[in-house]
Amino acid sequence: MKWDNILSACRKYECFPSVERLFSACPILIRNYLTLSSFPAGQLLIEAGSPCGTVYILVSGRLQAIEEKAGEVPYSFFDIVPFDIVGDYELFSEDTESFVTVQAREPSVCLTIPARFYLQWISADSVALFFRTRLLMKKLSLQLNSSRRYLLMSYEERCTYVICQEAGKVSPVDGIFRLKLNREFLATKTGCSLRTIHRLLKEMEHKDMLALSGGKILLTSTQLENMMNGLDPYS
Repeated sequence: MKWDNILSACRKYECFPSVERLFSACPILIRNYLTLSSFPAGQLLIEAGSPCGTVYILVSGRLQAIEEKAGEVPYSFFDIVPFDIVGDYELFSEDTESFVTVQAREPSVCLTIPARFYLQWISADSVALFFRTRLLMKKLSLQLNSSRRYLLMSYEERCTYVICQEAGKVSPVDGIFRLKLNREFLATKTGCSLRTIHRLLKEMEHKDMLALSGGKILLTSTQLENMMNGLDPYS
């Protein structure tokens, strides 16, 4: 896919200005190795412990990074949103294997480039390197602040936090937020066991914080507002 076609295809995405800026001084030879790829939800992009062969630049959708050895269940410790870049941390740190597993959380579109060409380009392009450094610093700061807040939360508060996050991504129907959150997902996001998640959801339902129906979590606007108010100290 030619660069002009890639640029044209990216124009519809909100991160298009970032695409233009990052590649503003990229040599044509390197641009020729770029591809625009679509990934369905659940698609594995990077596997922990595997060689770092490709760098992914997310332009649409959402990915998740998962630590595979963090307890009973894999622990998804952060979401990846446009215009995040994955697969280059290891290049900068000179590690030969990927730190984490990365998969598509929802249908996603990424610019992809072979790792060796990415490193060759960005190490010689001061504009791109400065832009990437700023992105890295911002991401690391957000992750650090989020981790600090998360450590202070109980499992119920973590569960509430995740539910509030997911509710913010859907529109209510007849005043009800319907979330397709299974227990495995909540266990992954909160870092606790499936048994604990099952108990927490039952307790939250008993407290009239939410309703459980057909594998979905149902919330009224008032219930969601009360949940969010309860998390204010961590915001």
